[in-house]
Amino acid sequence: MREAYGVPMTTLGQGGSIPLCNVFADTYPEAELILMGVEEPMGLIHAPNESVDPRELEAMALTEALFLQHYASARG
Repeated sequence: MREAYGVPMTTLGQGGSIPLCNVFADTYPEAELILMGVEEPMGLIHAPNESVDPRELEAMALTEALFLQHYASARG
C-alpha cells in the first residue's frame, strides 16, 4: 500500500463482518484470505449518495496488483 498510496499502511478494526468469509473459511480451511476494499472519508459508504473517488479505485487496483506480484515472488 505504501507503493500505491505513498504513505505507510495503517489498520482499522470495526465490528462488522462479511458472512461470505465464514463460508470461504469453512469450505477451504487451508486457504489464506485477504479482504481489500475501497473507501475514503468522503465516500459516504452505504448512504443513498455513496460514491468513491476514482483515484481511490486506481490506488486500490495498484495495491492489489503489487500485492499479488510480491506474494508470488515470495512463494517462488
